[in-house]
Amino acid sequence: MEKQTKDDEHTYTIVSHATCPKDSSKAAHTVTYKKATCTRVDDIILNFCCSRDVQCQECQRDYL
Repeated sequence: MEKQTKDDEHTYTIVSHATCPKDSSKAAHTVTYKKATCTRVDDIILNFCCSRDVQCQECQRDYL
């Protein structure tokens, strides 16, 4: 389940529930995006945070 909130005119945040690839526990991923100026380009990730481990590189790869 995802929850999207609009931060301001140019950014938005999505919180989604995921399963940790390391130990299969539940985690929440919070990703803040900056809207792209063109629809042909993906939105830019400004910040990623995993509720289990803030510096988890395995979770972060799913969003790059």
